[in-house]
Amino acid sequence: MVAFLLNTTFPLLFVCFFAVVGIFGAPVQDHQDTPRRLYRRADSFAITGAPVIDGNIPQRLEIRELRKNNAQWNLYLLALNRFQQMNQTDVRSYYQLSGIHGRPFTQWDGVPLVQNMGYCSHTSNLFATWHRPYVLAFEQVLYGIVQQVATSIQNDTNGEYQTAASTFRHPYWDWAALSTDGSPVLPSPISGSAYIVLDLPNGTLTINNPLFQYTFAVPDLAAFPDPPFNVWQSTLRYPSNQNGTATSQNSLVSQQIEKSQSTYAQRNGGHMAVIDYAGFDPVFWLHHVQVDRLLAIWQALYPDSYVEASAEPTGSATIPQGAVTDVNTPLRPFHSDTNGSFWTSAGVANVEKLGYSYPEIQGKSPPQIKAAVNSLYANSSGVALTRRDNVGSVKDDIAPQVAAGISSDAPLEAVREPPTTGNYTEWLTNIRVAKDALEQAFFIHIFLGDFDPNPTIWSIEPNLVGSHAVITPYVMKRDPQQSTIVTGQIPLTRALRVDEQKGLVNLTDEVKTKEYLTTQLHWRITTMDDKEVPRDQVPDLKIAVVNANVQAAQADDQFPVWGELKVQHDITNGRPAGLAIEDDL
Repeated sequence: MVAFLLNTTFPLLFVCFFAVVGIFGAPVQDHQDTPRRLYRRADSFAITGAPVIDGNIPQRLEIRELRKNNAQWNLYLLALNRFQQMNQTDVRSYYQLSGIHGRPFTQWDGVPLVQNMGYCSHTSNLFATWHRPYVLAFEQVLYGIVQQVATSIQNDTNGEYQTAASTFRHPYWDWAALSTDGSPVLPSPISGSAYIVLDLPNGTLTINNPLFQYTFAVPDLAAFPDPPFNVWQSTLRYPSNQNGTATSQNSLVSQQIEKSQSTYAQRNGGHMAVIDYAGFDPVFWLHHVQVDRLLAIWQALYPDSYVEASAEPTGSATIPQGAVTDVNTPLRPFHSDTNGSFWTSAGVANVEKLGYSYPEIQGKSPPQIKAAVNSLYANSSGVALTRRDNVGSVKDDIAPQVAAGISSDAPLEAVREPPTTGNYTEWLTNIRVAKDALEQAFFIHIFLGDFDPNPTIWSIEPNLVGSHAVITPYVMKRDPQQSTIVTGQIPLTRALRVDEQKGLVNLTDEVKTKEYLTTQLHWRITTMDDKEVPRDQVPDLKIAVVNANVQAAQADDQFPVWGELKVQHDITNGRPAGLAIEDDL
């Protein structure tokens, strides 16, 4: 029950989180000249992170904030471009580092596999902490390439590029923060074009955009045997078809994210949809720096809540299914030194000791951190429920610029906010399902109101409240005896307030709200290629509606206080995959 009915005072963004490119290179020096001091190995590749200069710990910045620093932005793209061209046999190449996560299921840095699968820990208490040294290794290699790119920049007379290089850290993509200028949540450098123009001291330069895709230099059918990945020469997002002519449909990806922002559901059918191949998409790294940032914020606010001992539901390449893992479990294959020692969750707990921090936490007290979180995310739940629809009055100071820097003078349109003092009611859809239910990745879509019967447009349907993506390996055989149950939440309050503005429901009347949800709340299931699966044919799927009385935050540096979640059986009872009155949560 605890796993299914998460009860927390933390914003719903964090509930959603934890429930949970050919390249034409820039004319710079060959990557073989990268300083070996960063990568030289004895028996192991030591993951130490990027160095700290003069004791000042650099911050990882949101990608749109990094873009404001032209020198650092150019260095990032030029270095990432070169990184992707490294020889695929190099242990520190983009190909090999990306392949740690899943395919090609081969040893990395001499660490043997005990199961034929990727090293990554998913559906695990180690999920967030395992990815921390993983991203650190990627950042460490990229930092070294950035230094070499900086020395090759011509006409850098004031040393701007050298200075920018010294403090470079990998950016994150904050897929949960509302844009205040009406621009897409998916930044244009990621989705706009296969080419990108850089403004350098000696003129402009057009290069292949390393954020748009990664192109495999040497296709290996043995390494990637699964169709259609065995015919795709570059990473794809929302592919146009399942054969070798497929192209990315980033405009649909952007629309999809707009409709399911708090759950980051950009997973439709491309490389990011499958655990085995996700690591090759450049957006994977931006996403996982974001995941690391959310973990760091959580740690700063709740220092006593970290990794607790738990049995591994599915295991990984180095951890058998059922093994008990804890804060001291080795995070293989990531070595902390050249002698073969491994990082552990305990060892990576302090990000500043790893050489980086984040704007929301560096030098800030818990109240200041809460204020920063509220500035960015309060609008995604019940504090100030904003959306892009033309509904309600305009509030032009919804998301003031904070350290991460996503702001504009342009206002957002907003629905009526809940009271800033006193109590109000939050409504949520809880989802429970077997991870191996369909033996492949799939979506659970939640609608409020009528929706188009065509499943190919459900992820961008106007009445879609949100989509929950269940991400799996390419092959995941159904095993009813050992199925892993995964859970998720889709907040309903924002959508309900939109309907309240239209006069469709009165949220002050709980009985009437329940009656409204009974007739207007719907759920459907699709595979990643947009094919519908009947609700009663999804093993262990249960959809429930819960609500809670919430005490509104009394100040900008406080979070709301949630009361006990109540299960509203009547709304889902008797419906396919709905939680019945007699069901035990």
